Amino acid sequence: MTSRHRPIPTLQDCPILLPFIGLINRSYSVGRQSFSRGFLDRVFTATITSEHPFSNNIMARFIFILNSNGESKQKIVPFLLIDDRTFKSHFIPEHTGLYSFWAEFSMDKGTTWIRDNVPDAWILIDPPQIDGLRLYTLIPNVSGTIKDWKEDLIRIKGMGFNAVHLLPVTALDSSESPYSAKDLFDIDTSYLEIGSKNDSLVQIEDFVDEAKMLGISLCFDIVMNHVGTNSNIAKKAPDWIIPDHNKPDGFLRAGYWSERGWLEWDDLILINYEHPSARIRKEIWDYMTEYALFWANYASETGGFIRFDNLHSSDPKFVQSLAESLHNEYPDVAILGEFFTDETNLLQKSVQWGLNLNLATPWNYRFVPQLRDYLNYIHRSTKHLRYFMPVTTHDSGTPYQEFGSVESTMPRYVSAALMGTGATGITQGVEYGITEKIQFIGRQTKMKFPDEIRFSDFILKVNSILAEYIAFRCGDNCFFVDKGHDAIIAVYRYDPTKESSGFLVICNFDIFKSQEVTIDLLSFIGVRDPLQSIDLLSGENHEFLQSQINLFLQPCQAMVLKIH
Repeated sequence: MTSRHRPIPTLQDCPILLPFIGLINRSYSVGRQSFSRGFLDRVFTATITSEHPFSNNIMARFIFILNSNGESKQKIVPFLLIDDRTFKSHFIPEHTGLYSFWAEFSMDKGTTWIRDNVPDAWILIDPPQIDGLRLYTLIPNVSGTIKDWKEDLIRIKGMGFNAVHLLPVTALDSSESPYSAKDLFDIDTSYLEIGSKNDSLVQIEDFVDEAKMLGISLCFDIVMNHVGTNSNIAKKAPDWIIPDHNKPDGFLRAGYWSERGWLEWDDLILINYEHPSARIRKEIWDYMTEYALFWANYASETGGFIRFDNLHSSDPKFVQSLAESLHNEYPDVAILGEFFTDETNLLQKSVQWGLNLNLATPWNYRFVPQLRDYLNYIHRSTKHLRYFMPVTTHDSGTPYQEFGSVESTMPRYVSAALMGTGATGITQGVEYGITEKIQFIGRQTKMKFPDEIRFSDFILKVNSILAEYIAFRCGDNCFFVDKGHDAIIAVYRYDPTKESSGFLVICNFDIFKSQEVTIDLLSFIGVRDPLQSIDLLSGENHEFLQSQINLFLQPCQAMVLKIH
């Protein structure tokens, strides 16, 4: 008689690490909610220490598993025994994405291995372009044609920016808003060079080639939630849109919450990612995924970015699917999210979707105590989250409108760039000191800016400091030393590569009056008499007779003192 029972599974031998329970300390967090961050091709170092000496024959190793980018590769990384209580390991990630890892121990020189009896650890590996990101937002409708954009790249690079963010350049619908697309796969005719024999996509590809030649990363805006009321989707696939029988055209509008309650954008209709028909839902998801991949292809050529507009209002299931497709096809492209939500949700989605940067909002904090608290939050969360912190954005007012003075650009940019964690930028026009925000809606002629680029040299200095010194691209080395001053924020940042070196960054945010601050650096630099420094912004040398120093700053003045 033929046996009909199912195969009996093999029970693996998985002993518990009894000798070390409660005795091991790990330099890394465990559990998915406590994930770490790292960079591609940059060493990730971890240590395991014991309260008691390890036995002579013990060995240890890491097992790393890449859990994204379509990979399932396993990499074994050995630990080295540094002393009788310390194991140390170095891992250099060769792929971006999310890794899980755990430690294993052997008591018999590697014949059998015992798995660490704690949850797996996780690390999200970011592409290198987010480190030291200096992003310039170019507003297409006031910048002429693509030919003009190409020429402007040289000026932008000359201010020390290494990336350019383009507001959506897709064909405009009747409202002429870049966020109300008529065709997601074509360029608006107003951006094309008159008389050129090249079609729209060839012209944008010429722009991509120019950026690539200049070493500038490009960031393309992806608008997932909505399209224009007269778009080709509305005309050819109206069943892709969420219905609203109260509207004359039968389409539900996108909207937002404000002080006046829920307001609608009349020109934006919502895509129905939860369509009840599985067949139609797949059509929508496939088409919108191809849209994102279409622009990610250009971003990839420059080692660039995709910006998810209004991510907090996007369908989370579709975003999950889209993020997986992006990471699989273009793992070198970084994702910048405009994602306003609570910290718990942000932590969950950042690791789930592989968000490399999230938009920070320092312009919302006009007063120094609140801005200081916000900077504290940025640093407190940097172990798990990475933020892009510009001075203002294309949606906000200019520094003049937000903070009351054009000169406020200086302390605000220094605080965003050198008190943050290494990713910053400006919106077009800030460098000229314009007082009114640029209206990015509507087809307009090329804007005439002042002949003098008012803050060009200053911006270049700040960008150069950010690029040169790793101390400003960390999140665990910033200490506030201003004693809660009402108008001044001062931080000390030590150089992680040189214990004896550090930086004192001081900003006076008062737009009317000079301010004085007393700072004591004894706990950071020890007794050093006299104290020598150079202001990296002005080039002036300063000598202080003791670790407690008094500084006097003019309105909107900033100083970046390199202590040596």
